[in-house]
Amino acid sequence: MKLYTKHKQVILASSSKTRVNYLKQHLDRILVVRHKVDEKKIKDEFIETNFTDLARLLAKKKAESVMEDYTKNIIIGSDQILVCEGKLINKSENLSDAKNNLINLRGKRHTLISSLYVIKNKKFYFEETKEAEMLFKKIPQKKIDEYLSEQKKEVLKSVGSYRIEDNSKYNFLNILKGDHETIIGFPLKNFIKKFLRDKK
Repeated sequence: MKLYTKHKQVILASSSKTRVNYLKQHLDRILVVRHKVDEKKIKDEFIETNFTDLARLLAKKKAESVMEDYTKNIIIGSDQILVCEGKLINKSENLSDAKNNLINLRGKRHTLISSLYVIKNKKFYFEETKEAEMLFKKIPQKKIDEYLSEQKKEVLKSVGSYRIEDNSKYNFLNILKGDHETIIGFPLKNFIKKFLRDKK
């Protein structure tokens, strides 16, 4: 997927619609490209790495994966991981996995770790990693089945098999700690401040 605006300036190494839409709220000159990272392979290779460093590493690898294609641009890589009871929860491969994820999250606190890594002209430019803490409510399994039926495509794109955007309708989450950009997996605002300040 590639989305073009009038002038190509900032490269977003992601195919996440949520990140694309959030970035477009702040900048109008972006190019969206798919990163070239095998996330599962990196998670397997760095299984002993602490979760915060893992999120940072994935964000960095995503930015670097397209760096040679855009050597004179700013490139944004971003990643989010979900940790529950000391275990990493990955994106679901199918609806059965998604259902198991949501059932296992019921009544439990979990942590979302979101990282942003930015390269400018093939050099490090900015990095930020933030955490949010969530509680998935003890909702009936019937409600989980309803959610999966209505959001079958979207749930497979999210680390916890749910989207915060759906919470207003389904009311399955309590936000215990963290801001919106961390919860959606895109801690962007401090980068935007630096980017706009440096342009002056």
